[in-house]
Order: sequence, then structure tokens, then C-alpha cells
Amino acid sequence: MTLKQMHSATPGLRLNSIGNRFGRKKRQRWAGGLAAVACLVAGPAWAEPEAPSAEALAVQPWVGVSFETAGGSQDFGSLEGFLPLGQVPGQQIWFLQGRARLDTAGFLGSNLLLGYRTLSGDRASLTGGYIGVDTQAHGGGTFYQAGAGLEHVRNGWELRGNVYWPLGDRSSTTTLLSAPFFEGNQLLLPTTRQVAMAGGDVSVGGAIATLGSLGTLNAYGGLYYYSPPDQPGFLGGRAWLAASPTPGLNLRLGMQYDAYFGANVLLQTGFSWGGSGPQTAATGLALGQPIQRTMGITLGAEAQVQAALDPDTNQAYRFYHVQPGSSAAGDGTAAAPYGAIDPALGVASSGDRVYVQPGNLAGGFTIPTGVQVLSPGPLQPLRTQVGNLVLPGSGSGLLPHVPGTVTMGHDSLLSGFAVAPEPGQDGIQALGVRSVTILDNQILAARNGILLNDVSGNVIVRRNQIQDASQSGILLNLSGQTVNTADLSNNDIHQATGDGLLVRAADSSQISSLQLSQNRIGSSGENGLAVLADNSRLGTVAINQTQIATAGENGVLVLANDGGQIDSLTLQQLDLGTTGTNGLLLLASDGGAIGDVTIADVAVEQSHGNGVLVLAENGSDLGPLDLTQLQVAAAAENGVAVLAFGGSRLGPLTLSQSNLGQVGSNGVLVLADTSSALANTTLNTVTIQSAGANGLLVLGQNGSSLATVTVNDFTVGRADANGLVLIADSGSQIATATLSAPQVGSAGENGVLVLANNGGQIATVTLDSGNIQQASQNGVLVLASNGSQIQSLAVTNTGIGSEGAAIASSGILILTAQDSRIETATVEGNRLTGIGATGIELIASDQSQLGTARISGNQLQAIADDGIFVLAEGQSQISQTTIAGNQLQSIDRAGIQVLALNQGQIAATQISDNTLDTIGADGIVAFAATGGQLATVTADSNRVSQVAQNGLSLFATDGGTIDQAALVNNQTQTVGNNGIFGFAGGTSRFSTLRVVSNQIQGSGNQAVELGNESAQSFCAQINNNQSIATTNFDANLFVGAGSTLQVVDLAQLNQLNNGTFTQINNAGATAGSSGSPPCP
Repeated sequence: MTLKQMHSATPGLRLNSIGNRFGRKKRQRWAGGLAAVACLVAGPAWAEPEAPSAEALAVQPWVGVSFETAGGSQDFGSLEGFLPLGQVPGQQIWFLQGRARLDTAGFLGSNLLLGYRTLSGDRASLTGGYIGVDTQAHGGGTFYQAGAGLEHVRNGWELRGNVYWPLGDRSSTTTLLSAPFFEGNQLLLPTTRQVAMAGGDVSVGGAIATLGSLGTLNAYGGLYYYSPPDQPGFLGGRAWLAASPTPGLNLRLGMQYDAYFGANVLLQTGFSWGGSGPQTAATGLALGQPIQRTMGITLGAEAQVQAALDPDTNQAYRFYHVQPGSSAAGDGTAAAPYGAIDPALGVASSGDRVYVQPGNLAGGFTIPTGVQVLSPGPLQPLRTQVGNLVLPGSGSGLLPHVPGTVTMGHDSLLSGFAVAPEPGQDGIQALGVRSVTILDNQILAARNGILLNDVSGNVIVRRNQIQDASQSGILLNLSGQTVNTADLSNNDIHQATGDGLLVRAADSSQISSLQLSQNRIGSSGENGLAVLADNSRLGTVAINQTQIATAGENGVLVLANDGGQIDSLTLQQLDLGTTGTNGLLLLASDGGAIGDVTIADVAVEQSHGNGVLVLAENGSDLGPLDLTQLQVAAAAENGVAVLAFGGSRLGPLTLSQSNLGQVGSNGVLVLADTSSALANTTLNTVTIQSAGANGLLVLGQNGSSLATVTVNDFTVGRADANGLVLIADSGSQIATATLSAPQVGSAGENGVLVLANNGGQIATVTLDSGNIQQASQNGVLVLASNGSQIQSLAVTNTGIGSEGAAIASSGILILTAQDSRIETATVEGNRLTGIGATGIELIASDQSQLGTARISGNQLQAIADDGIFVLAEGQSQISQTTIAGNQLQSIDRAGIQVLALNQGQIAATQISDNTLDTIGADGIVAFAATGGQLATVTADSNRVSQVAQNGLSLFATDGGTIDQAALVNNQTQTVGNNGIFGFAGGTSRFSTLRVVSNQIQGSGNQAVELGNESAQSFCAQINNNQSIATTNFDANLFVGAGSTLQVVDLAQLNQLNNGTFTQINNAGATAGSSGSPPCP
């Protein structure tokens, strides 16, 4: 008898569609059960009369997908495959079979089998075997199992046997089956767990009937045996029918029963095709058919009642029960509780718990070492071997009443009591003990609500309510002690005459971690919350999500004093109401140090001092500091003040995204004083609504230093003094200062003030993209005074003023005075409107120096005095001045004026490409007087129109000197007096003037007027100019007695000026020769 060929010549895909499942498992999901069904429902391989060739029996690899249901297990889908490793076609084969499963509970499983099969020589029988490894995920991990099996098929009948052996841990995590309950002195837990079973199965079957064209009907039966750990094994049986009415369609129906899982009806339908799928039930003997076995790991459920264990010690918890006021004799068990707490505390030892029901206790008590005293008022969590759970009856909200003081012992816990001590006594106290926990208590009318004095180890005080404390609500007071963790959080302190919550570490104490979060303080006579490190060290300090309604002094105080140290400090989400002094005070004093400070999301409603004050004094260190999202509604002094005094070091500092409302002094004050050092300072997106002094004051004084100061998007609604102030005073230094996009609505003095005074130094100052709407003095004032220095200055792209006289004095005033120096000054791209005095003013005075000055690209409109004014006086010097590309309109006095007075000197002046319209006096003026000197002056390509007096004017009087001047390519139109005017008088000297290629139109007097009444020669070159529509003379030349005015090629003056100088009045000028001094 031979076996019929099973596989085609090419690999294919096998797909099973599934029918319905009948029956329910009784006690537990049998994971992977469908794989077991697959084992049981394998059809027989019928013998065929003719044997095919060996080549026709060559096995090809195949893959398949399926979804199956079976009684006693979860439905699952799978992806499986069969891979020949080596074969003799039609005789024997080594192969791998693998499967990945996903059941309907979402758990993964897998199988990997190594098998061998051989056909007999007559191909009438098949013998095979395999070994394999199975996995099955569960809620707490993964089970593993080894498996092995044998199979034999002969004469149409099939015999199979399999064994299964779990590997590793055979049980899952124990879980709670129902509510725990007290019995005796123990807490009992009804539990369950999943266990992996060892076992095996055998099956036999074959054809029992012929269904005509529908094929054969096959019947199978078998036994199985499984053994759960720590439980008796059980035997079961199963039987099923199988038929293949059409090629590729397989139908199987069966039933199984055992005492563990009960009875289950089994139903499976499958359909397959391709080279690897069985075509009929008679092909079961093929070398490439899948192994028939239980593919999943058989799991059972184990239920038991066990005592609750402490997972740290693996010992059972012991409870002593107390029913206050009970008259029945008790022994502390759940059924017979004590009637008072003292007997329970007398027998309790370390690790025990005393469970006190609501009622009135006789008085205060002392908790022994290691004992926990609990009530059912709050939820009482308990760590057990099955996870965290709560004690039965807890969470009722009813608290036992204690008319006295509760004293903590070492490693003790108190939770859920209403404590009312005797007058003048503390509510709950821990004195010189190690590791205490105080939770969910109510304390009324105590001296200190909770007193923790010289404790050590770990301290936890949470969710307590304290009413009417005559001293502190909660006091942690250490002297020479070490605390690992102190967590004083989520407490309610309704009223305390002293501090609401006070942590004080002194005399070399240490706290590694201090957590003060979610506390609520209604009213305190002193500080709402205070942390003091006095000659002690605190590691990490976190003060978060805290509310303080009223505090007589500071809302929150953090102090490192006398060498005390705080390594890291975080203050976040603080809501501070009304405070007698500062809303928040952070202080490092007398060599103290506070590092890595984060202050975020702090709101201060009303402070009678500073909203937020950060202070380092007397050789202390503080920082880095990150302050963000501060909200100060009202403060009597500064909104935010960051100060360093007495040789202290502070920073780097960042203040960002903050809003300060009504403050009595400065909105933000940053100060380094008396040889202190402030590292990089950054202020980003800060708004000041109203400040009684300055909106922002950054100040270094008395030999202090500030590194980089960066101010971005700083807005001042109103400041009674200056909008923004930057000062280096009394030998102090500021390295770099950048003011980017500041906004000033109204300033009682200057919009922006930058000052280097009394030997102070500022390396670089930049003001860019600002907007200053109104100021009672100057829009921007930059001043170097009394031997001070500013290395580089730039005021750019800033809007100053608005319609009307918004800026009372100068729009931009840059002044170096009293032997000071500004090396470079750039004023560029600014917009000035409604200026009450001069638009842009640049002055060197009193033996001071200004190196290079550039005023370019600015727009000036509605200026009540001069548009642009440059002055060197009092033996001061300006090396180079460039005024270029500016637009000036509606200027009440001179448009551009450059002066050297009182021995002041300006080495080089370049005025070019400016546009001036509607000017109330002269358009462009260069003037040297009283010993002042303008070495070279060039006015090039300027356009001047609607000028009340002279279009371009250069003159020297009273000993002033202009060495060389040139007016080139300028245009004047509609001027009230002369288009171009040049003059030297008295003891002055005006040596050389070039008037070339200018267009002079609509002059109300002369087009060009030159005169010399000084004793020094004056020579001018006038050519290629155009005089258009001049009222009087095209050229008016005059000299005083004893004076000389030379004009190059005087006789050809008309021809040299395009025939437009037809009206020339010469009152004493003589001809000069080009290149012959002083002629150009």
C-alpha cells in the first residue's frame, strides 16, 4: 500500500477560514488551545493502491495564515511556515516548522520545531518525531515550554504522542481575586495566578465511513494528562470527526472533557490550496504535512487565600485593632479589638500596625519604634506581594479624636487622627528620632502644629491640616543632624502666628533632598514658607505648587547664611497673595551659596516690599538663575530685584516671559555693588505696566563688573523716571549690553538712559529696533562722564516720539563729558517724530573724546529745534563725523548743524546724501567759534528745500578755524536767504572752500555769498554750479578792512558756472590761482 502525494512542485499559500466555537472554559483560559485542537483533529492518511515516484514526493517550503477557534482557549490568528532542511525525496526529510500567534486577548505566542520523518521502503508507513520550544506571553511576562513528539501512520491509521515540559518560572504574578479581609491579627488576601502545566497527549484514528462523492468520514480519539504545579494532575479525553467534502475544504467537529476545564464542544473549518496544503484527508502521511500537537502552552488558574506579606521582609503583616470606648474585653484581633490604644501600643513591636477605629481616645500617646498607627479615615495603602492595595474600611473620612500630644518614635508612622493638644503644647512632635511619617491628620490650636526637632533619616509629612498654631504650623528644626529626604508636602496650614512652614538647618546639618510641594498657607504672622541653611548644606530643594494667601513678612524666604549651601533650588507654580515685605526673597549672605536656581510661574498679588528679591551679599555666591513666567500685580518697591553686594558673585541670570504690574520703584532692578560680579544677564519678553522709578535699571557701581547684558522685547508701559537704564558707575565695568526691541510707552525722564560715570566702563552698547513713544526729557540719552569710557555705541532702527511734542527734549542725545571717551558711535535707521528739542544730538564736552561718529539713514520729522546737531567744545575732540542718507522734514531750526566751540576739534566731517525739507533756519551748517576747529568739512549730494535762511552755511568766528571745506553736488531749492553761505570773521580762519557742481534754485537773497572779515586769507573755488531763479545776486563776494578773499579764476566766474552767474557783486574779492595756497 502506498501513500498519495501531498505537495505540488511549487510552494503555495495555505489559508484556513474558521467556524464558530461552542462551549466555555470553566476555570481559566487555556492559552494556545487551538494549537491543541490542531493536534487532535489531524485526519488519517489513507493508503493508495499505486505508489508515485520519489521525485514526485519532493517536499517544497510553504507558508500559511489562519484564524482558528477552539473550546477551552482564546481564539487566535497565526502565521506559520514549513522549511525543509534536507531530504531524500519520497524517503526521508529534516525540517523546521514555525508559527507566530496573536490571540484575541492581545498576547503573542510562538513555536519553533525541528522534525524528522521517514517513509518505509514500500511507502506504506511513515514514522517521525520532533523537538521544539514554545512561548506564550501573559500579563506579567512570558512562559516557556519544551516539547517532543512521535508519530506513526500505517494502513490508514494514525498514532501520535506528545509531551510538554514548562521551562523556568511556571507561575505568573499573583493577583488579587476579591476584596481582602481581616482575620485575627492578619490581613488575608484571596489571590489567583496563572500556572503552566506539564503534560502529554496520545491520539489514534482512521476512516469509518464513505460519504460518496463527499469523500470519507474519519474518526479520532485520544487521552491527555496535565499536571499543574502544587496541585493534583488530571486526565481528560477527546474525540472528533473529520471530513473533506471537496478538495481543500476540511471540516472537523468534536468534544473534550476533563475535571479541570470541563466539557467543551470543538468546531473547526479550514480551507487550503497551493503546493504545501493537504488536498484530502488521505494525504496526511505526506512528508511535508504540519506536525499535529498542542501548539500553545496549557495554562491553569490557582486560587488561594494567603496572608498579606511585606515585600521587603517577606513576613506577614501584623495588625492590632482598637475600637475606642469599647467595654468588651479584647485581644487586639479583628473580632475582639482593644477598647483603648495603650494596650495595643504596649504589645506592638517594630513592623506592626495599630488600626484605630473612629472614637474618642483618652489622651495623647507615644508611638513605639517601628510601629504604624493608622485610622480608617483616609485611604490607607499597603504594599503587599500582590501589589498596592488599601486596608479594608479605610477612606471613610472619620478620624479618631486625640485630646493631647502624639509623640513619634523611631521609624514610626501616624495617619488619620484629629489631634487637639493641651494649651501651649505641640500637636504632633518628633524629638531626636530617626525617620518619621505623618500623614492625613488634623491639628487644632497647638503651639507648633507639627514639630520635628533634631530628627534624622527620612521625614515625610503630607496631607495634614493645621488650624490656629500659636507659633509655626510645621517646624523642621535641625542642629547637627543628617536627613536623607524630607518631604513636607500637600499640607493645609490655615493660620499660624509665626511662620506657616519653617525648615531650619543649623550647625553643620545636612538635608540631601527637601520637597515642599502643594502646601496651602492661609495666614502667617511672619513668613509664609521659609527654608534656612545656616552653616549647613541642603542638596536639592523643591518648592512647588504652593499657595500663600497672607504673610506678615515674606511670602517665601530661602536663605543660605554663614557659609550655608543649597546645591539646587526650584520654585515653581507659587501663588502668593498679600505679603508684608517681599513676595519671594532668595538670599545668600555671609559666605553662603545657592546654586542652580529655577523660579518659574510665580504670581505675587500684593507685596509691600519687592515682588521678587534675589540677593547675594558679603562674599556669597548665587546662581545660575533662571526666572521665568513671573507675575507681580503690585509691589511697593521693585517688581523684580536681583542684587549682589560686598564682593559677591551672582548669575548667570535669565528673566523671561514675565509681567509686572504696578510697582512703586523699578520694574526690574539688576545691581552689582561694592566689588561684586554679575555674570551674563538675559532679559527676554518682560512687560512693566507702571513703575514709580525706572522700568528697567541695570547698574554696576563701586568697582563691580557685569558681563554680557542682553535685553530682548522689554516693554515699559509707564515709568515715572527712565524707561530703561544701563549704568556703569564708580569704576565698574559692563562688557556688552544689547537692548533689542525695547518698548517704552511713557517715561517721566528719558526713554532709554545709558551712563558710564566716575571711571565706569562699557565696552559695547547696542540699542536696536526699539520704540519710545513719550519721554519728558530725552528719548535716548547716552552719557560718558567723569573719566568714563564707552568703547562702542550703536542706536539703530528705533522709533522715537509720536505725533505732537512726545519727546520733550532731544530724541537721541549722545554726550561724552569731563575727560571721558566714546570710541565709536553709530546712529542709524531710526525714526524720530514729535521731538521737543533737537532730533539727534552728539556732543563731546569738557576735554572729552569721541572717536568715530556716524549718523545715517535716519528719518526726522516735526523737530522743534535742530534736526541733527554735532558739537565739540571745551578742548574736546571728535575724530570723524559722518552724517549721511538722513531724511529731515519740518525742522523748526537748523536741519544739520556741526559746531566746534571753545577749543573743541572735529578732525573730519562728511555730510552727504541727506534730504532736508521745510527747515526753520539754515539747512546745513558747519560752524567753528571761540577757538574751535573744523579740520575738513565736506557736504556732498545733499538735497535742501523750503529753508527759512541759508541752504548750506559754513563760517568761522571768534577765533574758530575751518581748514578745508567742500560743497559738492548739492541741491538747494526755495531758501529764504542764501543758497550757499561761507564766512570768516574777527580772529577766525577759514582757509579753503570748494563750491562745485551745486544746483542752487529759488534763493531769497544770493545764490552764493562768501565773505572774509578776518586777518587770515580765505580762498574759494566756485565752478560748475547753477544759479536758478535767484532773487538778488548769483554771487555776492565781500571783504572787511584788511581782509583777503580770493576766488579762483574770478574773472571767468560766470563762464565757470554754466553762464548762470550773471549777477555778481564783488566787494573786494581778488582773483586766486588754483593750487596756490590757500587756494584749492
